Amino acid sequence: MDVNLILNDHFVLVQRKSQMSLHQLPKKEGKQWTIKVGRDLVDLSSALGKPHGTFKLSRNEENKSKAFSLVPSNDVVEMKEKLKDLNSGENNKEIWDDGKSQQLKKEDIEELRGQGLTGSEIVTQLVENSKTFQIKTEFSQEKYLNKKEEKYSEWVEILKPNIRHLAKYFHSQDPMQILNLRPDTLAMIMSLANIKSNGKFGVFDGGCQGLVTAAILDRIQGFGTVWNLCLKGISQKRVIQAMNFSPEQLKPLKNANLHKVKESLKKEENGDGDEVPAAKIIKLDEDAPQPLELGSLDGLVVLCRRPNAIAKELVKLLAPSGNFVIFCPYSEPLCETYTDFRECNLAVNLKLTEAWFRLHQVLPLRTHPEVNMSGSGGYILSGIKVVS
Repeated sequence: MDVNLILNDHFVLVQRKSQMSLHQLPKKEGKQWTIKVGRDLVDLSSALGKPHGTFKLSRNEENKSKAFSLVPSNDVVEMKEKLKDLNSGENNKEIWDDGKSQQLKKEDIEELRGQGLTGSEIVTQLVENSKTFQIKTEFSQEKYLNKKEEKYSEWVEILKPNIRHLAKYFHSQDPMQILNLRPDTLAMIMSLANIKSNGKFGVFDGGCQGLVTAAILDRIQGFGTVWNLCLKGISQKRVIQAMNFSPEQLKPLKNANLHKVKESLKKEENGDGDEVPAAKIIKLDEDAPQPLELGSLDGLVVLCRRPNAIAKELVKLLAPSGNFVIFCPYSEPLCETYTDFRECNLAVNLKLTEAWFRLHQVLPLRTHPEVNMSGSGGYILSGIKVVS
């Protein structure tokens, strides 16, 4: 693995067990970059110049700050390995969740943390002061330790942001901030839109924080053109920034205002400007070397809550035999769009689908579907444009 990876990043993903958090690094050098991981303060500046991977939280006695420093470590010891020799019960029928089984109070735990005890030592204290831990079943004990390890584990992992990690992170934080777009649905969109290098693609992101645009930029790796279409203001680019793209990877990204697109389409329909070829529309981005043209896009992706009107306009930018994908968290708006496209003979292979996805826990003697899971990952209308 290359060194100095963290030094060149602007965003990092910090993971402790199953908990993941996204942090932006300040641009000023020499400043202490303190973030909060769970309940612990962590100084990220101690990880600068080191490769991504696993770090151990270490308390520096010389430093008066309460923040932990990060020390690279490859020897990760899970808490359940240290406590695997403890006795266990046959069932949990004698256990009552009355809140009185743990003798250590919150103040006692904070005092232990203030004394500099590691996460394993704190969990050991919790186990020793629990009245019911010894009579729990082996599975219940492991679940208890995993829960405590998410709070007190002394190991964290710093990850390089990628599309899969960011899609999982944003969906776990608040699914509707990305229109309930699951990672598996994102993969379907990329496949149905036929995203590939040296292509021209248009994306209208109406509430996914730039997730699909970032996924396309990551796929084409600087070869091609990506038109980021927006109605007004600045297009959404939170995920694009979080991906730490290089200038070469961002070079294909062009911005276009849809109000200018609409004005141009009206001029074409009214017959204005006969001297200009019918396929041409005005240049929408001053920095773009080539103007956006009618029928020039190889692929189109539309993501919004009410896609019917805007999708019928944007499909005019798509070349014949170009793939389009329209995503919506609800099925009713896409049913209207499906009917309109079918009546106008705009596309072939027109399909309205819902991605069905179910997570499974795979563990010895207890493999089963997850109890809690997302009900729906949204709906996709896809097809191939044809000239009627």
